Amino acid sequence: MDRLDALKVFCTVVDAGGFRRAADRLGISTTSVTTQVAALEAHFRVKLLHRTTRSMSVTDEGRQCYENAIRLLADMSELEDVLRHSTTAPSGLLRVDMPAIFGTRIVSPVLPRFLRDYPDITVRMSANDRLVDMVEEGIDVLVRIGNLLDSRLVAQTLATTQYVCCAAPDYVAQHGSPTSPADLDGFDCLNFLYPKSRRTRPWYFRRDGQSSSLVPRGVFVTDHVESLIGAAMAGGGIIQVLSISVQDRIASGALVPLLTDWTAPGPDVAVLFQQRQLRAAKVKVFVEFLHEIFRTRGHGF
Repeated sequence: MDRLDALKVFCTVVDAGGFRRAADRLGISTTSVTTQVAALEAHFRVKLLHRTTRSMSVTDEGRQCYENAIRLLADMSELEDVLRHSTTAPSGLLRVDMPAIFGTRIVSPVLPRFLRDYPDITVRMSANDRLVDMVEEGIDVLVRIGNLLDSRLVAQTLATTQYVCCAAPDYVAQHGSPTSPADLDGFDCLNFLYPKSRRTRPWYFRRDGQSSSLVPRGVFVTDHVESLIGAAMAGGGIIQVLSISVQDRIASGALVPLLTDWTAPGPDVAVLFQQRQLRAAKVKVFVEFLHEIFRTRGHGF
């Protein structure tokens, strides 16, 4: 038994939450995974996992083994990177998850350049806005708006955002513009619905250091940002969304910013990855690529 390989298999089982999922991630059979874990338990003479046909849990000894093995494997990975840095190019499957707005409008248009620079990397990208467990789902790099409170993850800020009110030029020409947030009830407002809580998101404002929020009377509510923006561009009314979602539309003149003296800061855009992947070459170069994209577009959105 190669103990390092067995420890890697064991850690993957814990991360994946099961033998079959671990086998899928490692590209080996479930039998091989079971054999490796059993050999490790025999070597240490302790039970690392409680398992039945339907569930699996980690023993106290297994948890201790996992925490130490993660550090050991990370140190081994760092040693390999140091010794082979000059000859080893980033390679392998890179699993990425990000909101649809980033995937479709920001990353995908420039992704071919990254793939040309790193031909040995294959990118598998999911573009959605749902909550994910990147450890559970085997995701290498995650891009999200706001903070994800997970001590297992390293977070780096890519950009800052603002809450922007805007509407189509034709709508403004026909109905005029609000001069303060209190005026919004006299206009057609298009609201965003939080997908999980099904509550309408308040609109946020800041002026002279004072912050406020309100939920204006809405003629349309949706939990899909692109649908909200599309309705506004068609002249349906006023929206408030994050600046990163409408930056290009405002620049093109498709939307006109409103209440600019009342603009409030929004949540940061962050890239997240697991602590033990900090030194992985494929993760490192992709994170650097994301930073470059956002620097080129401007740090603040």
